[in-house]
Amino acid sequence: MSSASPVLRDMTPHLPYGKMPLLERLGVYFDSAAAGVCAGTWTPANEACNPNGGVQGGLFNVIFDAAMSMAIHSALPPSDSCVSLEIRAATPGGGRSGDSFRLEARVLKLGGTAIFAEAWAYRGDSDEVVASGSGTFIRRRKPPREARRQD
Repeated sequence: MSSASPVLRDMTPHLPYGKMPLLERLGVYFDSAAAGVCAGTWTPANEACNPNGGVQGGLFNVIFDAAMSMAIHSALPPSDSCVSLEIRAATPGGGRSGDSFRLEARVLKLGGTAIFAEAWAYRGDSDEVVASGSGTFIRRRKPPREARRQD
């Protein structure tokens, strides 16, 4: 006897930038999100840089939050969702406007309540890590229709 695998969410409608105009404006492009992994690219626009021309480090948090969320939602059944509780990013490599970054996010643990994920930005096609991040998310389950409030 085989057990049925859960129906996972089709993330195609959320590509290429997670239905977030801010990500599009910043130059983020997600290629794929499936089975707990999200991949994409980021070419920072001038708006993403501080007055010295460097990519503002806090924007990695924004982009990693979105990438990890895409990865998580791709691993959840369509009735569930998640909300970020904590996002951390380290930016040892930095970057400038027009640089090309390869993005990857991956679910580490898809729990019944807590979800853990990580994300990375690599310089171009290399394996040089420009920034890395981690996140803790809370899972939100939609109750069965018969259990929902009717008021």
